[in-house]
Amino acid sequence: MKTAKILWSLGSILVNITIGIYIYLQINGPKTLEGQFQYINDNWAAYSGHWKAEFLIMTLITIGAIYFALNLKNISWTIISVGQIIILLTYPFMMGGYHETPYELAKMANQMALLTFVFGNLIFLAGLFHLYLHTDVLKAWLRYVALTISGIATIAFLLIFIGVITWKDAMLMGPLINALYLINAYYGFQMKDQNMNL
Repeated sequence: MKTAKILWSLGSILVNITIGIYIYLQINGPKTLEGQFQYINDNWAAYSGHWKAEFLIMTLITIGAIYFALNLKNISWTIISVGQIIILLTYPFMMGGYHETPYELAKMANQMALLTFVFGNLIFLAGLFHLYLHTDVLKAWLRYVALTISGIATIAFLLIFIGVITWKDAMLMGPLINALYLINAYYGFQMKDQNMNL
C-alpha cells in the first residue's frame, strides 16, 4: 500500500512539471497543424524526451490506481484505472506517428492520439468525481474543491468528445487540472494503509 501511495502521489506531482514543460515547448510553436508537426520534428529530441518522461509518470499513476482498485474493492479506483490505461495508449500514437512521417499520416496519428487522450481523461475524471463524491479522506472544503474541479473537467471532456467544444477551448482549464493533480497527490498521502505492507 505504501509503495502504491508513493507512485500515485509522486506521479500526480510530477505530471504538473511535464505540463509546464509542454507549455514552454509550445510557446514559440507555429499555429497551423502542419507547421506544428514540422516544429515537433525540428525539436524531436526535446519532444520525444518529454513524452517518454510523461509516459513513465502516467504509468506510475496507473500502477498506483490499479493497486487501489484491486485491493480496496472500490469502483472509483476501477474507473480511474481504466481511464489511465486508455490515456497511456496516447503516447505510442504520438511518438510513433509524428516523427518523420508524411503530413497525412501525422494528422491521422494526431487524431487518434487526441481521441484516445480525451476519452481516457473523460473516464479518469469521472472516476475522480465518483471518488471525491464518496470519500472521507479529505477535509470537507478540499473535498468540495476536488468535486467541483473534477465535475467541471468531466463535463468539459465530455463536450470535447461529442464535438460541442474543441480541445483548444478546454485547454483554458489547464490550471484547474494542475490543481486537481495536486489534490490527488495529497489524497494519496492521506490514505490509510489498510493493513497492507507493500
